[in-house]
Amino acid sequence: MLSEQIPDAAWLRIHQLAAGEVDYRIRQILPEYWEASTPCDEWDVYDLVAHCVVENMRASRILEGAPFEDVMSITAEVVVEDPEMAWEVSWRNVVAAFADADIEGQVALGEQSIPTIEFLRVRTCDLAVHAWDLAVGLGVDDRIDDEVVSAALVWARERRDQMAEMPELFDPSRSSSPGADEQTQLLEIFGREV
Repeated sequence: MLSEQIPDAAWLRIHQLAAGEVDYRIRQILPEYWEASTPCDEWDVYDLVAHCVVENMRASRILEGAPFEDVMSITAEVVVEDPEMAWEVSWRNVVAAFADADIEGQVALGEQSIPTIEFLRVRTCDLAVHAWDLAVGLGVDDRIDDEVVSAALVWARERRDQMAEMPELFDPSRSSSPGADEQTQLLEIFGREV
């Protein structure tokens, strides 16, 4: 199945589910876990949550058509006082922004534009993988929603070569283990050691 064959409305729901997977892990963070390491090199739990908040806020601004300089001016400082509340506001806002967006339109990312639906798919995959990263960092249940995993895996398989050409954004993929389940395959494409 191609990711384009998954209906746009389904991607809106899957994105919301992926955000919910991150939310589920964030709600399990005890004060002593903010500095716990994660599978993301150089990021502890706090840094990973900050990344998710910043990317949600940037996505909302992109969907609003904000100038790219304004979008990129959003930094991790937005989470300093209350990372959990910053996350709560950011994910609800981005889910609403995608729901209100012209899903058949385009979004501007600096000098280039991409289809809004492709931006939604990218954001969904980022949240899905980072939900797992958080779970591992916290030592909690790391199973991600099956529908999220299946859709993200379809997208990632199609983009594996493109991802390899963007090492600044994606870790090098790993070879899938024989008989690996879908979640393991997805994580290995994103360079995670499972």
